[in-house]
Amino acid sequence: MRLRSILAALLVATASIAAVAAEPAPTSAATLIARADKYWTEGKLDKAGESFAAAVAAEPKSSATLLRLAGFQLSQQEISKSVATYRQVITLEPKNSKAWIGMGLAYLHSGDTELARAALDEAIRVDPARKESLKPLLAKLDERSH
Repeated sequence: MRLRSILAALLVATASIAAVAAEPAPTSAATLIARADKYWTEGKLDKAGESFAAAVAAEPKSSATLLRLAGFQLSQQEISKSVATYRQVITLEPKNSKAWIGMGLAYLHSGDTELARAALDEAIRVDPARKESLKPLLAKLDERSH
């Protein structure tokens, strides 16, 4: 009887080890981003979106990962989603000028030139070196508002 108990315990332990070994290793956000970029380039947009979402799930507090997701969302015309994701980046990193620029572009695509201008002005405020590169876009916004 004792031998049966030992054998049963060994079988359970072996099965548990095999189950753990069969689980896929967690994938890093960087790997998932690289995969998403590859899918995006190949035009496999559903898979790209899934990979970007998985990267954010792997590192939900990574402003760089969130920024990549927001850029993808914007490229897919998912304007409200991209604005929400850019807000997450800005919450984590208020002085991220790329997030402010992305937010400005998202608002511009939505037709809200006032919020677009405010976001771009904030990008310049947090990173004055961006002023020259944003000058043409700001001039176009000024033309639209007149």
